[in-house]
Amino acid sequence: MKKIIVILFALLLLAGCSNANHYSSLSDGDEVIFSGPNMTYTKNDLYKSLKVSSEDAIASDIIDKIALKLDGIDMESINKQADELIETYQSLGYESYIISSYGSLDAYRKSYVSTLLLSELSKAYVNEKFDELSAEKKPVKMQLASFANEDDAKKCIEDVNNGSTFDMAAVNNNAANAPQSSVYTDDDTSLVYEVKDYLNSTDTTGVSTIIVSTSSTQDADGNINENNTYYVLNVESRNVADFKDEFVDLLATTVSSDDVRNYFLSSHEIEFFDQDLYKIMTEAFEVLK
Repeated sequence: MKKIIVILFALLLLAGCSNANHYSSLSDGDEVIFSGPNMTYTKNDLYKSLKVSSEDAIASDIIDKIALKLDGIDMESINKQADELIETYQSLGYESYIISSYGSLDAYRKSYVSTLLLSELSKAYVNEKFDELSAEKKPVKMQLASFANEDDAKKCIEDVNNGSTFDMAAVNNNAANAPQSSVYTDDDTSLVYEVKDYLNSTDTTGVSTIIVSTSSTQDADGNINENNTYYVLNVESRNVADFKDEFVDLLATTVSSDDVRNYFLSSHEIEFFDQDLYKIMTEAFEVLK
């Protein structure tokens, strides 16, 4: 807030208290502030640099205020996380590095709190756009096992059909991984094309057929070798309502922070134009009073 007040005061001085007009330049912008042998620096130069350097900081402060208005926001927990992180860094001897990077521990703390608040806003963003994102991302909750040998994959399916749990059947038959029950989406980069194609070509649940993915490698002699990986899925649910919280948490960590910021600035009718920064700030904060 202190930074905002300083910026606002500087702009007021530059604008000469011009009634927060809509002009994107100063009436006395050509007035020289200082000059050197080969350059001059005017009020308009300072005004433009303030807008460029300050707009993101101002947007972040506004985003923090919007986040603080969320239902169920737990500032006690957020402050505790920030304090514990700083204490950890101090115990590891990183305090001087933080101060050199951020100016002070308080500045770093404020930055980290803003990160946590943005995370809460990201969850709110996913919740507000839940239906749209669900249709776009096509989430499923499933276990996935991969095998280097087709016979192992077949035996895994056989064991499940005979009553074994999927994770135990996979591990007991040399799966390359221990299957975890997780939420996956259509744009998940951890899934190979063939697995995504299977998920999109059927709406069934339960244990899948064997899905084969072929990759090619070149050896030192230039020979091309093809390698097969055999996947077996246990699709637990395709109904996102069954795993809504997990889906929200997953997307909140991957959604673009710019999308979140722009969505909430827009929803509060806060927009940044190339105009008097004083007017932008006063109108933006008026909405949040």
